[in-house]
Amino acid sequence: MEKPATAAACITLIPQKRLDIIDVSQQMVEDLHARFAGFPRLLCCSLHTTAGYLHEQLATKLGPDRESVSAYVRSAQRLFPEGAPYWHDQMHLRNELSEEQRKQEPLNADSHLAYICLGLANCVTYRNNPAAPIHFIDLDGKFNGSTRSRKSWIVGYDATDCIHESVVDIPIPKKHVQAISLTGTATNLLTPVEQLVRQHKLSRGLVTIDLEDNEKHAGLTVNEFETLLVEKDLTTALLDPLKYVVRNSPKLLRDPLSLPSRAQQFLTAELKRIVPEVLNTASRNVSRLEYIVERLGFHLHFLEYIIDRLAAPSETRWMNLGRHINLLVNSETENGPGRVHLGTYQSPILIQWRHPEQSVRRLVVRLHRFC
Repeated sequence: MEKPATAAACITLIPQKRLDIIDVSQQMVEDLHARFAGFPRLLCCSLHTTAGYLHEQLATKLGPDRESVSAYVRSAQRLFPEGAPYWHDQMHLRNELSEEQRKQEPLNADSHLAYICLGLANCVTYRNNPAAPIHFIDLDGKFNGSTRSRKSWIVGYDATDCIHESVVDIPIPKKHVQAISLTGTATNLLTPVEQLVRQHKLSRGLVTIDLEDNEKHAGLTVNEFETLLVEKDLTTALLDPLKYVVRNSPKLLRDPLSLPSRAQQFLTAELKRIVPEVLNTASRNVSRLEYIVERLGFHLHFLEYIIDRLAAPSETRWMNLGRHINLLVNSETENGPGRVHLGTYQSPILIQWRHPEQSVRRLVVRLHRFC
């Protein structure tokens, strides 16, 4: 009997707390491990905008220890603290929601922003090794005492074959915007992709979307394209991360006069001056950092994430936002017609922190068949 090109299963993950890191390898029952045993690669696809996966390369750098992954996630939570006055969480401004929906909608702007900041992904590929963890990171697993139920597709496969490649121009508005939906009315990448899926009679496959190599100051993610989130909260964080931290720090919200504007300017200048020296040493130059912290009344750990971001080359990424996203083409029935598989609120998004010189940004779109 000929081996099928793929094996697939949809698993349910139940977080135990608001931030939960779940090892999908341990959650897969014995018969699923047996089902995927003959496939060297696994694709994992989350259908949620505040719960996703680390890319395999980053997961390898962090190592298999759950605590190292947790520390990495907490670094973003310090930048986007729960309970800060996010626009996305001001329900009286959410005109797209009914009165009943406003009562039930979670206050989770911090989770969306941390997801983007960390470079979490809706769809990743890993080597198939049941002994190695595949961490599913849920940033918003509980709200008002209720637990969410998360769905994730697992697909086993041998290799992929690219059956289509095209370069797509994304028009950039003259007005400086930070986020552009790739499924919006102006640009809908999915319509031609869906046509290709039907044309090739693809039941299960993979869509990859990449920024062209010469595109700068931009990245890609899959998340909720909600107006207040992308036009208010995300914009502020992109244009001035330090100011964003200052404004949303719970400590400063209690005592907003504790950091006057000249102190903020001093902090920015000092950090930019010492960052190269600090990060070129084997360990952080704690004494100089502590001096600044003491002057301004901060805690040292609160600044570590900002230091890393100021030192990162903005030409290649903001936070850990990547230049590549995957989308699963899937049929929930074996050999049925496939479609691009996205969750209810998921949308591919182009994020930019500087306006390009041209009026377009170029993406490379590829359709892959599992083989």
